[in-house]
Amino acid sequence: MHIIARSALETINEAVVGGSVHNLGVVKIFSQHPQLAQFIPAASNVAISWVRLECGEVLAVHKHPEPSLILICEGSGRTMGSAEQEVGAGDMILVPGDSWHGFEGTRDGFWALSIQFNGKALYEDAEKPNAVFAGEVPNPAAVLLADNEKYLQQFGASNLLRLIDDPSFDDPHVRERLLDCQQTWSDVFQDLLHLRVAMTTDTAHKQVALDHLVEELGHNDNLRNQRGSAHAPVTDETFVSTMEWFRHQMLYRSDMVRTLLMHVVLEGSGEIWHREAARAFPAIPHFQEHGEDDGEHVSMGIDLLDRATPAEIRELREALAEGWKMITQLCDRIASIALADTAVPTYSTC
Repeated sequence: MHIIARSALETINEAVVGGSVHNLGVVKIFSQHPQLAQFIPAASNVAISWVRLECGEVLAVHKHPEPSLILICEGSGRTMGSAEQEVGAGDMILVPGDSWHGFEGTRDGFWALSIQFNGKALYEDAEKPNAVFAGEVPNPAAVLLADNEKYLQQFGASNLLRLIDDPSFDDPHVRERLLDCQQTWSDVFQDLLHLRVAMTTDTAHKQVALDHLVEELGHNDNLRNQRGSAHAPVTDETFVSTMEWFRHQMLYRSDMVRTLLMHVVLEGSGEIWHREAARAFPAIPHFQEHGEDDGEHVSMGIDLLDRATPAEIRELREALAEGWKMITQLCDRIASIALADTAVPTYSTC
């Protein structure tokens, strides 16, 4: 048997949400203590934290997608938000997901246990606390676009974009292999557009999908005709399987996720790539024309994303991160295929 004092657990006193600092009182997450983390079975999906509010100290009204069970162990306080009630030792507070709630310590304050059932404590991720405070709820699209800024910057440093300024890019074989990859991806992208239209059920999402298809239709053939050389389809397994991941998303994900991936990730990355490709391939007008269109195509789905529910926002943020991971993997693989049988590039670190 081993006894661990409450004081041995690391303390969190505040969280930054929506750019504002919020007082949490005292939060001590069990999983941040090595012995407790090892003792609690990971498969249980139970996350437990000690929480403390002093007399008069307030945890402002907030909400989170995960339901929570609060066990008041000692002291007293009161609840705020959707229900206002005095609570004391022995009381159990059931907080449904996305329910507005807050707490204030009274008399001597209180100690309680906060329990979640998804395997992750609410404030375990310091950079992305799983809570939103009242009065600071931005519209869903703003949340996603704020996340997206980071991914755009990271994509700008991808191997494919760096290759354009590398000396190895002067090799005509490298350029042709890159164009073969671009043509293969462009053909698959046309399939993604059609799949999205076919699988979308919401009327508003389907209209945007149709408008997008009409504007993109035949762009792959434009590239094929402008190249003036035979296209050799690329069958590299990593390249193909990454493209297939996007096909799977268009087939099986929600309308919201399809819209997010198509307009924010694929068109967002396309805008960056086509701008740089226009500089690298000035004799192929496809890249200049497509780059100009991509900026407008990014904005096509933004209004739809503003309709997302709190539960959908979480799914969309996860899909956004995964989508950028996959498109970056795709582009890095294109760079590797283009450089096949050539010297290893000496990418500039400037």
